Amino acid sequence: MCGFAGIVSWSHRHRVDRAVLARMNARIAHRGPDGEGVWLSHDGEPTPANPQVGLAHRRLAIIDLDPRANQPFTDDRGRWVVYNGEIYNYRELRRELERLLPNYRWKTECDTEVLLAAYEAWGDKCVEHLNGMFAFAIWDGANGELFLARDRMGQKPLYYAYISTDGEPADLLSGLSYFPVGDRPGAPQCVAFASELPAVRAASLADLSLDESALTGYLHFGYVAAGESIYRGVRQLPPALTARCHASGASARRYWPPADTNANAPGPSDGIAVMRTRDMVRQAVRRQLVADVHVGCLLSGGIDSSVVAAGMKATAAPGQEVFTFSIGFDDPRYDESEYARHVAAHLGTTHHAFTVRPDAVEDLPRLAAVFGEPFGDSSALPTHYLAREARRHVKVALGGDGGDELFGGYDRYRAMALARTLRRTLSPVPFALLGPVVARLPGSTHPKSRAARARRFFASVAKSNAWRFAGYHRLFDGDTIVQLLGPPLSFPAARSYGPTHADRMYYNFGEPHHNFSGRPADRLRDPVRAALALDRIFYLPNDLLTKVDRASMLHNLEVRSPFMDHELVEFAATLTTPQLLNGGPKRMLREAFAADLPPFVFKRKKMGFAVPIGEWFRGPLRAMLRDHLFATDSFARAHFHMPVVERLIAEHEAERVDHAQRLYALLMLELWWRTTRADAR
Repeated sequence: MCGFAGIVSWSHRHRVDRAVLARMNARIAHRGPDGEGVWLSHDGEPTPANPQVGLAHRRLAIIDLDPRANQPFTDDRGRWVVYNGEIYNYRELRRELERLLPNYRWKTECDTEVLLAAYEAWGDKCVEHLNGMFAFAIWDGANGELFLARDRMGQKPLYYAYISTDGEPADLLSGLSYFPVGDRPGAPQCVAFASELPAVRAASLADLSLDESALTGYLHFGYVAAGESIYRGVRQLPPALTARCHASGASARRYWPPADTNANAPGPSDGIAVMRTRDMVRQAVRRQLVADVHVGCLLSGGIDSSVVAAGMKATAAPGQEVFTFSIGFDDPRYDESEYARHVAAHLGTTHHAFTVRPDAVEDLPRLAAVFGEPFGDSSALPTHYLAREARRHVKVALGGDGGDELFGGYDRYRAMALARTLRRTLSPVPFALLGPVVARLPGSTHPKSRAARARRFFASVAKSNAWRFAGYHRLFDGDTIVQLLGPPLSFPAARSYGPTHADRMYYNFGEPHHNFSGRPADRLRDPVRAALALDRIFYLPNDLLTKVDRASMLHNLEVRSPFMDHELVEFAATLTTPQLLNGGPKRMLREAFAADLPPFVFKRKKMGFAVPIGEWFRGPLRAMLRDHLFATDSFARAHFHMPVVERLIAEHEAERVDHAQRLYALLMLELWWRTTRADAR
């Protein structure tokens, strides 16, 4: 586990400088305090025949603590690797590779060397043999190729800047994005890459002007999607992709397609599904306990993290301690620590509970800096606190992320199923009329209140499944973005994530509302399974897994997510909607682990990992929000129509509309802007 960075140049216009490599490495120092290394192929002038290659690395030692496992790591054939993550099946792979490569001379017991040997044995298909979370770069000196790869679910990040021979930034994914666009990139002058965006920025190679499309996506959903970045000249390799770069060009390959969401596909019976759920979750937990240091568990007392903790306890050797960690807040509405204590006592773990008093004024700028681009999910703040406290005791912790997306835990899935039932049995006309009426009914403005949920649901019943599902994720709607941005961005920017975009996502990964000819689709897919697939493909890697990686690595804590085991993900995609939702959310998990955990774990209402950010914007964060957004040199003043910003704040402070998450997104955009300017100085 670590951070890495590098530059490969085929052109004299872009010399690889040791000082630049050191600067890039310094930007990711928090990811690896246990060691660092830099390798430069030569100090001469780079040419297509003799490119200049520089690799840098920061290590958090988890497996094989011997310094011989440090990176950049090389074999006897002129290949070099820098790698971030863990390969959980590396021991099994090594045994297989020892048979396939009988003359290979092994130097270490680490998974890094197994990765490099796997590349020798299988080439770019090595990723198909890996079970783990990873991002890595291999320089294949014999073939003059750079090979980049990212894990299937997108747990580990990989940013890059590709400068082609015409001097313009290029996209390695051209022709390979979810919706193919353009031609393959031309021959490169240079490629810079790193585990985090600030390290790529430090290379001083990329076009760092604002990507207006990425800004619009951020305003819609609170994150910049994989495949993009907030900068025009920097991109992020999406999950489950590999890329090759060489003197004459580049190519990319998707090695693990998104799971099929076809509702007509046969699935296991209920009894078999419950049994396989139990076996596969436990197998995933067992795999992810591989380490040469202590491993803990981040425990909230909810279903997902409790299931992981139970799996750890069942896997532990007799007498072996299992460490669990939870945090609590003074506000009981956001405090789950008592539930975590009860689960820990039931399982017999060594439990550490921390009560924290958030200091958002100090902590939010630190988070903005480590994300490197705007990130609008406020649950990053409690994740940061939990990681900080757990790191005082362990280097590695398992978490429950992904359980909702695999096993149907969110209310939005039940809303999708209910809307389908109503649309099948009743005319959509009454709902089209009822929506505006319900929208004016009194009740709490908090987005999670029953009144707000009812208003949102009835307002969406008459719309397409695609548009309804997008609405559950959307921060700002298209009309508000038009008002915020104004011309010339507004209309194309707002429409780029509008109904057509949502329908196209559904057409590719879920239930199409209609096909592109405008005629009804020949076969509709189950909207719940479609929603689950979309969450796995977009929401998980772009939001939840990004949040966990950056907030935990800020404190050099490695967090592993057993629910992201790709075999478990593939299995969960075969479950039917009745198996997921009938009898309550996450039925498979509840039935599979009912005997291992206290009954309250499966009965209590889901709280979510949150802080009262809306109240803070009326109290302790009010001055910070206003000072940043209304500063004379703010991002908002440079890019937004300020009367709209003023209206949002006024409505929130008067409690007429809850704009908490929207204001948080604007504040984090502002903090990113300030961090960027400070970094440039």
